[in-house]
Amino acid sequence: MDLGIVREIGPQELIDHGIRPVGDRVPLRARERTPGSITLLTLRGMSSEVVIDTVSAHPEYSVFAFLDAEALWSRSQDEPWLQIEAGLVIAAPGITRVLRCQGRWSATVAFVPRAAMASFVSALPADAQLFSDRRLLDRAMQDFIEGLLDADERATAIERYAVEQLIVEMGGAILLDRVGAVSGHGSPRAVLRDRAIAVISQQCGDPGLTPTQVAREVQSSLRQLQLVFAEAENSVAGEIRRQRARLARSLLVDSRYDVLSIEQIAQRAGFQSPMSLRRALDEAYKTTPRALRAQRRG
Repeated sequence: MDLGIVREIGPQELIDHGIRPVGDRVPLRARERTPGSITLLTLRGMSSEVVIDTVSAHPEYSVFAFLDAEALWSRSQDEPWLQIEAGLVIAAPGITRVLRCQGRWSATVAFVPRAAMASFVSALPADAQLFSDRRLLDRAMQDFIEGLLDADERATAIERYAVEQLIVEMGGAILLDRVGAVSGHGSPRAVLRDRAIAVISQQCGDPGLTPTQVAREVQSSLRQLQLVFAEAENSVAGEIRRQRARLARSLLVDSRYDVLSIEQIAQRAGFQSPMSLRRALDEAYKTTPRALRAQRRG
């Protein structure tokens, strides 16, 4: 598959994504682009019924779906139909539903690795949630994805990498913005912890990032922030180390960074030394820099 292009996809490829129209009287128009580890889809159709099971098709992926329709109904298994409003669906574990759409409808979908989303919040929501109140950030993400899928230009390797990172960052920010509503952990202390994790995720490559700086960014005292992290059996310093390990791992498994030495990878991930990198990778993933690269090449 050429990752640099947009493709029109047919029924079988939609099934591979866990999406199956019921009947074939009104075919769906679907386009796909797969920059890096994420997959972007847009679907358009007229009144139709669609079975969705992304949990089986993409078990390691979270789903962000933007739904627009004149009228929508949804049900799960043998449940009765329930009318719902169009809007944003956040499904950290994926979606297993049947949708019935009336009139013209469209769906813009991003499949994002769940591991990437987990770095933004302390706990991923357990169920799919629908938000009919649209906000600036999720509208921007929808517009960005639709623009990518409407454009026929081939993306360069650098463009694919940039798109992948932007989608992950936007999805993570949306999840963080909505986490109080979707996770059930919306207490002020949990929200503070999630805000701090988001700051750490975005700035962990800075070797000068410290717990004190994180506390300043989220407008909290260091003592208060340490107590909030201790409630989750973690620490601010430990979260900085974990996020740096995540960043280093993503660089080590990406062939574009094979030209970098382990020391250079450590520097880019915010570690003071290769030894610090090795200790963090062992703690977080029970592996080594050399093993990560060898596993991909193998």
